[in-house]
Amino acid sequence: MILFKFFILGVLSSLLFPPFFMMPLGLIIFPFLIYSLIHISIKKNIINYFYLGFFYGLGFLIVFLSWIHNPFLVNHETKNFAILSVMLPIFLSLIFGLVFSIFKYLRKVFYLIIFTPFIFLLIELIISNIIYGFPWITFSFVLSNNLVGFYFLKFYGTSLSSYLILFIYILPLIFIYSSKLENKKLFLFIIHLPILITGVFLFLKLNLDKTKQTKKISIELFQILSPIYKFDKNLIEKDIINKINNSNAEYLIFAENNYPHLILNINNINILKHLKDNKKVIIGATRKDDSKYYNSFLFLEKEKIQIFDKQILVPFGEFLPFRSYLKFMEIISGNVDFTSGNNKRIISSNNINILPIICYEIIFNKILKNINENKIDILVNITNDSWFGDKLGPYQHFYHSRMRALISNKNLIRVSNNGISGIIDNNGKIINSSELNVKTSFEHLLEIKNTNYYNLIHNFLMLYLTLMIFFYLIFIKYNFKYDK
Repeated sequence: MILFKFFILGVLSSLLFPPFFMMPLGLIIFPFLIYSLIHISIKKNIINYFYLGFFYGLGFLIVFLSWIHNPFLVNHETKNFAILSVMLPIFLSLIFGLVFSIFKYLRKVFYLIIFTPFIFLLIELIISNIIYGFPWITFSFVLSNNLVGFYFLKFYGTSLSSYLILFIYILPLIFIYSSKLENKKLFLFIIHLPILITGVFLFLKLNLDKTKQTKKISIELFQILSPIYKFDKNLIEKDIINKINNSNAEYLIFAENNYPHLILNINNINILKHLKDNKKVIIGATRKDDSKYYNSFLFLEKEKIQIFDKQILVPFGEFLPFRSYLKFMEIISGNVDFTSGNNKRIISSNNINILPIICYEIIFNKILKNINENKIDILVNITNDSWFGDKLGPYQHFYHSRMRALISNKNLIRVSNNGISGIIDNNGKIINSSELNVKTSFEHLLEIKNTNYYNLIHNFLMLYLTLMIFFYLIFIKYNFKYDK
């Protein structure tokens, strides 16, 4: 019964995230989770706590990552392997279980209130960095659709934002267990946050960009809905060329792998013949160079071609790990691996510096590492979300992009084959967006502001959180006697 209860808590937790955004529900879920841990009826050993975490994680991930099975359904040959889609939720649930084992040592009310946000943050950090890393799962994601959340994400980054929303969710426990908490304990619990928020606000107030320089560019986004494996390549190419000829925009942006032919010689692609002097085309393509295959971001001008090759590849999608041992999975991943690119992540043209991002690279904060040094003006994410189906996946991917616009403090242009495409400003405002699974295009005169990414303060805040854990442990050990 207790395992089923934690499984349901996990399912309910998924409703906090996009596209549901049932944020107030967290004020019930997490107090009830901690209440259940306090009054747990099972034998309090590590194995049982592991089971609690595993079932919570499984309930959460089965809903949150329900789109994982969809790539198996795209090709008739892989449909029979769709059951393998449960492997990722099960594997990640093991991490939930292992970290939940820490709860065995947090039997007092105050311990649980203090450390629960850190425990969930630890799960998030492990999943984001283990093996290839999968930072799709972050509680900061809950904040990607409201004004207060925008403030947290922009100025505090993902880690502290995750901690803050979890901290807010467990606040009702202070009132529930106020009789068991001394004033000095409550003081310890909450005093660091006003200090932190005030300090960061003052820092940003003094160091925000003073200049108001702006640049304006005319752009047009094309969502052309090319179905995977089921299109006439020549027809797609003709459609793309017609759109280029009929557009008045300076920057024309298509999605990942929209160019329908394998590129063997970049100088021979037909698009180049149709570019006017002032037009720039961004389009995704697969290219072959020296027997290696690349998922490429092409920036095409009449007299100049720039290429960025995808660096963070999707395991089992773009390459097969341990291929010699997992040959039976070639029916899913193919018998040829893509190669990770190693060129610099920057495209420059007409005093505009673009950060090129392909598909799920957008969920990794590390892609933002050098944007201040490279004087990046704008983020451009091209993607193919046809793999995700039409339920949760495309919406989650879109809101991840919105988070990256906020965190980087830059405008972001996102173009997906089937949607959701959009333009998002550096404050998280959606300037324009498309509907899912609708063939469309839209133009916009985009104003690019001179802004900086607050990576220094984000890194400082991560260090701050780490130091807070040690402060709590030391202070607790030498100053408090706890009630049960």
